[in-house]
Amino acid sequence: MLTDNLGLKLLSVIAAIMLWLIIVSIDDPVTYQDFSGIRVTMLNEDAVTDKDKVYRIEDNSDIISVRVQARRSILEKLSSEDFTATADMEKNIKLDNLVGIEVSCSSRKVRSSDVLNITKSRENVVIRIEDASSEQFNVLVNEIGQEGEGYMVGTAMPEQSLIQISGPASVIAEIRRVVVDLNKTGFTSDQVKNCEIKIYDNANNPIDTTYLEYNGKTTGMNVHVTMFKKKTVRLRVDYTGTPGDGYSFQELTFKPETLEIAGTAENIADLREISIPGEAVNIEGITEDTQINVDVTKYLPENIRLADDKDASVAVAVTLEKKQGKTIGIPVSEIELRNIPKGFNVSFGDLDEVEIIVMGTSAQLAELSEDVINVSLELEEYSKAGSYKGALDVELPQDYSLMEKAEVDFKLTKRTAAGKK
Repeated sequence: MLTDNLGLKLLSVIAAIMLWLIIVSIDDPVTYQDFSGIRVTMLNEDAVTDKDKVYRIEDNSDIISVRVQARRSILEKLSSEDFTATADMEKNIKLDNLVGIEVSCSSRKVRSSDVLNITKSRENVVIRIEDASSEQFNVLVNEIGQEGEGYMVGTAMPEQSLIQISGPASVIAEIRRVVVDLNKTGFTSDQVKNCEIKIYDNANNPIDTTYLEYNGKTTGMNVHVTMFKKKTVRLRVDYTGTPGDGYSFQELTFKPETLEIAGTAENIADLREISIPGEAVNIEGITEDTQINVDVTKYLPENIRLADDKDASVAVAVTLEKKQGKTIGIPVSEIELRNIPKGFNVSFGDLDEVEIIVMGTSAQLAELSEDVINVSLELEEYSKAGSYKGALDVELPQDYSLMEKAEVDFKLTKRTAAGKK
């Protein structure tokens, strides 16, 4: 029976459905539809703010939905944007934290009388009223991204170094940092960039800025960016002072040997090296190999900076060599006699030479010749005949020294008549 006249039966079903749709369309029944995401506009806020108070909306209670009852043809013309929701803080405030919500249909496509009923998802906006506060904060620039090849940000200055922020006292008390994020990706030239203002608490968590006001700022803050060009230059390190007794300076090495600096194209054009003066590496009196860490940023020219702050510390290694002694015989005939007392002669008896011990490195001692050593004996303080032990004045080339004081035995004798001839 089901398969008899199947085509006719299907045609009957389709005809019935079409007839029902026609009847419904002609009848235009009353039904309902939900509209969501409607924001409540707060009215007469000065009823709170004029008392040095501010308010915050709790739990997103200013976003509501409505169920609208009307004929189907009316509902088809409406959307969420056709409804106006308000909460009057002067007329409809209840219990100091509830503000009654009123909703109306503001669409020009339908008459207000066409909407039979509007049911709200909630009756009140929940608010929190507290004292107002205002405070100034430093503005920091947080650089993100990577500049163009061979360039770096030289300066990034916000148009305001301080910003006045007003809002609920509890929120103002949480603020620890005010930051503008500068995305420097691809920068190769000076420019001004508008950056979003972000606020963080003590735990570096972002703070909701919905109820905060920035004095003179609404959308962000301009940051003035100056770009520097990078350049690699040599590093030169000097030293000052003399090692302790018995030691000689051998070598000075340092790392890094070159530095990558940055500055304007004009400032770095003629710069070839960075020099660390001797005062920064003082080896006076040291008796062992020493490493000295030097902060190179103190010696950068004006308007020049390091491309990477990790290169700020230069490790300078000073290597010493323990001096050795070499005994050299100086013939007494080569000792210069100074200020011989009048009428006296000087003699050294059977002594042919005096020995001195010269200190120096092995390389220095190998090159030392007695021809460059001058030895003298000062006799001004002697005025009587007799035997004496006198200190010798020994002049050595630079970087050499005596192991111990040199002395010599001598005699002063009066000249005879024959000696006068």
